[in-house]
Amino acid sequence: MVAHARETDAIVINCLEQGESDVIVTLFCQDVGRLSAIAKGAKKSKKRFVNKLELFSFLHVTYQQKANRSLAFLAEADLHTSFLHIRKNLELYSIASVIREFLLIGIRENEPDLYIFRLSLWALHSLDQKQPPMTILSLFLIRFYDHVGYRPDLQTCAHCNSLVSTQNRYSFDTTSGRIVCSACRPHLQKGLSLSHGTIKMLRSAQDQPLERLHRLKMSGSILYEAILLLQSYGNQLFQRDIVSWKIVQKFLKR
Repeated sequence: MVAHARETDAIVINCLEQGESDVIVTLFCQDVGRLSAIAKGAKKSKKRFVNKLELFSFLHVTYQQKANRSLAFLAEADLHTSFLHIRKNLELYSIASVIREFLLIGIRENEPDLYIFRLSLWALHSLDQKQPPMTILSLFLIRFYDHVGYRPDLQTCAHCNSLVSTQNRYSFDTTSGRIVCSACRPHLQKGLSLSHGTIKMLRSAQDQPLERLHRLKMSGSILYEAILLLQSYGNQLFQRDIVSWKIVQKFLKR
């Protein structure tokens, strides 16, 4: 069966060397979701793939894939942007690596997700433009969890269903993905304390249109609480550690 050439925009989210000259690259594609492809001769390429298959590169790719094959053949790659500032800065690279790990967990082959694709590009462009990196990571994750079906409930107490009030204090239950008021705290085995400022900020982030998400600013204890919540909640949801968090934590200041 002849495989017809296809084209799409894509983000490089993994890259492994194969043999002496080939590279197997994992792409997050606008049109087909996750795609694994082999780039023949990529390590020796002086034109087609040179400096293009690095992590986080935003590409326009041409590939071929037979119906009965999971591995596609990458024919061409044109570079939209390499996100050079991310590559040169350890903090930015570490935060982009957290985003990359969540993408590897959350996207599937042949399941295009235009929203997550646009959200990922927004985050990478924002990091590359040196916008506050921890804020970008927080905003990415709160929207990512929401879109994959695990929106944190920051409106009502998980036990008494009372609405959030400035007259009460709250914690976040990572198991249920909901907040718990101080009166119901004895029912909570383990939780993360949240200020009203953090709750308000995260709720705004959940509902803000993507094109206006950059207007939200986090700092100090609000940013610290948000990052801890999103990290713990992600570990609980996916039952695995995100390796890149270990480096990111070095840059987190309370």
